[in-house]
Amino acid sequence: MKASTAKEELLDKGLQIDHEQFEQLCKMVIERAEPTRKLELTPFRGDGGIDIHAVIDRELFHARLGVQAKQYATGNSVGARTLRGFKGALSEQQYHIGTVITTSSFTSGAETSADQDFIRLIDGDRLTDIMVESGIGVVTDDESYELDPTFWSAFEKPERTDTIPSLEVPQADNFEVIRTVIQAVGMDSDTKPDIAEYVRRQTHSDSFDPRQADYYGIAAWLLQFLHKEQEVEIDNHTIRRWGLTRLGEEYLTYLDRGNRESADALLTQQIRGVEIISRVYAQLEEDGTLSRRDITEILADETTLSDSTTRRRARTVGEWLVCLPEITTSGRGSEQQYVLDSTPR
Repeated sequence: MKASTAKEELLDKGLQIDHEQFEQLCKMVIERAEPTRKLELTPFRGDGGIDIHAVIDRELFHARLGVQAKQYATGNSVGARTLRGFKGALSEQQYHIGTVITTSSFTSGAETSADQDFIRLIDGDRLTDIMVESGIGVVTDDESYELDPTFWSAFEKPERTDTIPSLEVPQADNFEVIRTVIQAVGMDSDTKPDIAEYVRRQTHSDSFDPRQADYYGIAAWLLQFLHKEQEVEIDNHTIRRWGLTRLGEEYLTYLDRGNRESADALLTQQIRGVEIISRVYAQLEEDGTLSRRDITEILADETTLSDSTTRRRARTVGEWLVCLPEITTSGRGSEQQYVLDSTPR
């Protein structure tokens, strides 16, 4: 397709993803277009309008960059009032420079306001220009452009279908290690070899390998603490990268502040939202008690797992269930029992 058509399709893609995914897209665009460090989504809603934080280091200057992402439909322009609020957030949080990125356009009042304070405005047309010029979300062949399916697959979320894909049934059963993997990504160890090395250092163990790092990363993705980033080439192999979602940033912030109660409450909330956990929980509510054998049968009925795999994954699903405060367990093996003591408030 022509570059103009590719830009239209990129803009459509930018409008089809949800708002936080659009922020993640803007973060990916910044990463490709502008060398930065500490590039991350800001931890909490109520951030005063700063969606993305970065630090820019050059020979002659050092600056904190605040970015606001506005996923607006065409015709719904960003106005001067939004720019005034953004300026206030930049000043209050001591950012040196700011950028507003939108899928739409800016009013003349917003442009005047931005010019007065040297704020960079990136409208939908310029955003897709940058993406085409930098090969972000598109691939080029002899001046013909096609959307890059590998890039856009990074925005896939766990599906809500009748049959749950095997990828969405957790394999990681140690939540302390899941926490360490999330911390690794927060420290920019965002590929499975780097994650594995980080976990080995933190746990003083030589047994954690990149394969384990992959399925622990997937577990954090199921919890919506990590999102998929652009893949990278390492030693002629394409390797998945991970990035922190806003929930992931929030979770780490609680841990960094020593607020384990809030961190655990957030983790519990996210466990409840994992589809296979919610389906097993529904059966537990109906029966009051489930054995591991019962969970194995549920996995066989509800997922695409093979017979041999369901038994292994049933144990892991049980480990996730007992993280919920109202569920207790006793026994071992296939007859291990999971009991619902009371319903959560």
